[in-house]
Amino acid sequence: MTSKSPWYYVVHWLRCYFGAHLLFSGIRYAVTGYVPDIPGVGGEWVHANAVIYLYQTIKYLEIVTGAMLLFNRFPLLGLILEFPTTVNIFWLNTFIVATPRQLFTGPQELFMNGVLLLAYSGWIYAAVKPKLDPLWLWNGPHAYKPAIGKSPVDR
Repeated sequence: MTSKSPWYYVVHWLRCYFGAHLLFSGIRYAVTGYVPDIPGVGGEWVHANAVIYLYQTIKYLEIVTGAMLLFNRFPLLGLILEFPTTVNIFWLNTFIVATPRQLFTGPQELFMNGVLLLAYSGWIYAAVKPKLDPLWLWNGPHAYKPAIGKSPVDR
């Protein structure tokens, strides 16, 4: 058995913690219908989102993405799907509402999602590569075969 880097364990603990946090938040809403009472314009915004069912959609998405992270199934996809919500929570909690509870949860969400995206960022190398040839989903495994200088489709 080979020894793993401490960062391996830190990342997996953080993934499990963030996944459990999202899963708990989503399930709490699904079971109780709980919408936090947020003061000021932030509360009005959350209420408006609830009226158009965006808040509910986000909570059910948290259940899905939380499960993806907690059970390590498609974790990168879960992090990417959750990121717009994370940025929204960070902005609302940190700059709009800015109560002590929100000042903790907003940056915490952005930190966890950001660090995990960074930890898994090697898997999205192709997304930030300046030039790519088309590669159909069903040919995706060819992208991971070494063939220097050739298009994945030509391999």
